[in-house]
Amino acid sequence: MSIDIDQVTATFIAESRELLEQMETALLAVARDGQDAVNAIFRAAHTIKGSAGMFGLDPVVAFTHVAESVLDKVRDGDVGVTDELVALLLACRDHIGALVDAVEGGTLDGN
Repeated sequence: MSIDIDQVTATFIAESRELLEQMETALLAVARDGQDAVNAIFRAAHTIKGSAGMFGLDPVVAFTHVAESVLDKVRDGDVGVTDELVALLLACRDHIGALVDAVEGGTLDGN
């Protein structure tokens, strides 16, 4: 049994983009949906981080871990959801998207 790394990478990219769309949708709905949206945002970041870790994509893991840590504080009630936090997390979502684009473009590896 052999693994087609190009196909696996393509799957990672496609799934990450879907999760990033879910993350953006939840961020834009967080004022209305509250904790459910926060949980969806956290799950999306956590899944991207875990998948990136399986491929040794350390820059994706490191950045996403920081965003995930902030989301953990929100989930615990230590940090409140403000417009500024939503704007920051949207920027984080965009940066994770740029990292995924770099994986696709072959300009980001595990270093």
